[in-house]
Amino acid sequence: MKRYMEQIRCNTQGMNRKQRLEYILTYYWYHILGIAATIFLILFLIIHFGFGMVKPEFTCVLINQDINYARDEKLAETFSEYSGIELKRINVDSDYNLSYGNVKIEGVNESSYEKFFFKWRNNELDAVIMPESFYKYCKEMGGTYRNLEKMRTGDLPLYEDDGIYTAVRIQGTELEKYLVDGIEEMLLVFPADGENQQACGEFLSYMLSAQS
Repeated sequence: MKRYMEQIRCNTQGMNRKQRLEYILTYYWYHILGIAATIFLILFLIIHFGFGMVKPEFTCVLINQDINYARDEKLAETFSEYSGIELKRINVDSDYNLSYGNVKIEGVNESSYEKFFFKWRNNELDAVIMPESFYKYCKEMGGTYRNLEKMRTGDLPLYEDDGIYTAVRIQGTELEKYLVDGIEEMLLVFPADGENQQACGEFLSYMLSAQS
């Protein structure tokens, strides 16, 4: 930058202000454009990551259900009203249609598979609603689930795995009305390394409140 400034000073000696400005715009417009674009990008990144993104307090994803954003929003709204967690801090997402093991689904986006396990590895998933076969697949992949015996589950129907309750059976609970019928039993699990354990407890309480 210093070199360019010195070059401009030397080349514009004897010019008036208007002539100097015309010279700069004629021969250095691409430099100006590049600097402006760089400044804009830096400001955008600072605003987007520093102020625009709000970290969720509860993230729940639905596996191999119909992708229905209106339904996702409705579930988030009802949980927000019960728990007092701001709606913008709750993320419910059904955009996870996956093929795995012997389950093959036509037209799935392979990036959804990668996105799911990336979020699991990074402890970004608090709750997952999944088919029983996917529960077993995740377990084979090294996934672990919270022990529900250490959480308040009341009379919710639980799923037992090796003598430990690790999931809630969806059928007969508040969540059933949000799902489409399928040939497999659907389970609600909480990945063991999810960050928001308190919100998971709130979600179970929300389900219990609808049972009474």
